[in-house]
Amino acid sequence: MLNHFVLSLISASLVAQTTSSVPPKKTGIPNRPEKLSFRSIDFKVPNVREARTQLANGSSCYLVPDPTGQPIININITLKGGGYLDPRGKEGLAQIMGGLLRTGGTTSLTPAQLDERLEFMAAQSNANLGDASGQISMSVLSKDIKDGMALLLEMLTQPRFDQDRFELSKKNIIQAMQRRNDDSTSIERQQLGFLLRSEDYYGNRNATKTSIDSITLEDVKAAHAQLIHPSNMIVSVSGRFDKSEMLNLLNNTIGKLTPTSTAKISSEVPEGAYIGKPGIFIVDKDVNQGRVTINLPGVAALSEDYPSVLVMNTILGGGGFTSRLVKKIRSDEGLAYSAGSTFTGSVYVNREGDFRALFQTKTRTVAYGTKLALAEIQKMRTALVSVDELNVAKGSIIDGFPAQFANKSTIASAFSSGEFSKRPDAWLETLRDRVNKVTREDILRVAQKYLQLEKASILVVGNAKEMEEGDVKDHPGKLSEVGASFGFNWAVTNLPLRDPMTMKPIK
Repeated sequence: MLNHFVLSLISASLVAQTTSSVPPKKTGIPNRPEKLSFRSIDFKVPNVREARTQLANGSSCYLVPDPTGQPIININITLKGGGYLDPRGKEGLAQIMGGLLRTGGTTSLTPAQLDERLEFMAAQSNANLGDASGQISMSVLSKDIKDGMALLLEMLTQPRFDQDRFELSKKNIIQAMQRRNDDSTSIERQQLGFLLRSEDYYGNRNATKTSIDSITLEDVKAAHAQLIHPSNMIVSVSGRFDKSEMLNLLNNTIGKLTPTSTAKISSEVPEGAYIGKPGIFIVDKDVNQGRVTINLPGVAALSEDYPSVLVMNTILGGGGFTSRLVKKIRSDEGLAYSAGSTFTGSVYVNREGDFRALFQTKTRTVAYGTKLALAEIQKMRTALVSVDELNVAKGSIIDGFPAQFANKSTIASAFSSGEFSKRPDAWLETLRDRVNKVTREDILRVAQKYLQLEKASILVVGNAKEMEEGDVKDHPGKLSEVGASFGFNWAVTNLPLRDPMTMKPIK
């Protein structure tokens, strides 16, 4: 065995000597990453006008066939309606009704039989209703599309609303309520709604134990009857099908749907004015990490400023590891695993959303981290970004654009969501060109316009005592002194936790 091992070494040495005398082949690969060059991405935004049609009953419809794809068809019906339509004292009604469209059976099938029928067809189906909208969907093999469409229509229009599943749904919602204050993420989400919008804002009309207990099966049936109207539906279909055959099938199923005598066209989702006030707002929670969110009024997607804001935010905190907030708070200081910023959208593209810069760090470094984040935001307002930052941010947005249309299903979803949000057809088609025209001066202008820190509402969730004491040794500074560091006379306000079952402040 030893001789064999020695011979192997000698053989390997001879091979190495032989190959080392041969000059390396030219592969055309640069010796440095920055020397790599790539062809520009040739991508055209899918044409929404080619996909758009209308069913016989007036429902909007988008057909996106995939002739060479897998033999699967995805049907999605977007429902215009949700929690904002819940009667006072019945908050949670839309959530229960939406879920039961899938879990509560149909007039001809018990819940168990419906599950079995879907499993037999190897089909998947989901249904839900949120605050502003919902959906009912099905993914089915192309060969079973007729049966699948008929079943989906029955689920939508003839739900059984099984009593046991109804009671189970209420029980599950109440159990979930009990965990509302279990973690700081949930607390932050609740408190942000009340801090930035009014108590009456539809997104703040949370279900309570009292409201769930008051909901009856008759309430569910009445809410369903009001929702099922052709004008409340946007149908989208993607997958392997013939377009004319699919349109014919839709017109003979969903397209024949007529509103009931109690059906109503859903009203527009209410608009909630931004009411955030300058200052630092603390929710005391005994955890070892503090969550910080810096909030300001945002920008509407239809605003002429939007492309510049999009690029500006990519540089500030929306661009991952290349963004300033991530570099400073995570890479340079090691204070947080994640940090970033975003301009959140609204229900409709002509309404303003919010700006948020956020991170999570040890409670004793919350004050220090907040100062760092505010300083990075302030820099955006006082100096031009570098040429490299501008080019990287624009390239990231433009090159990442095709991923939003990765397959036929995402394309169909983009079309239907665009109609719901009232997005003009040309908006997506021109966005890349508008982003490409953004200049350094544009970014400075929108930063000064939208990042006005004197108006910031800063929400902090964590151990109030430790956050105020700070890290005396390595990161000195108190949370109450953060505003003064930037010349702002910010008050520090303690916000009480809310009772998870009533959503009333705990005194």
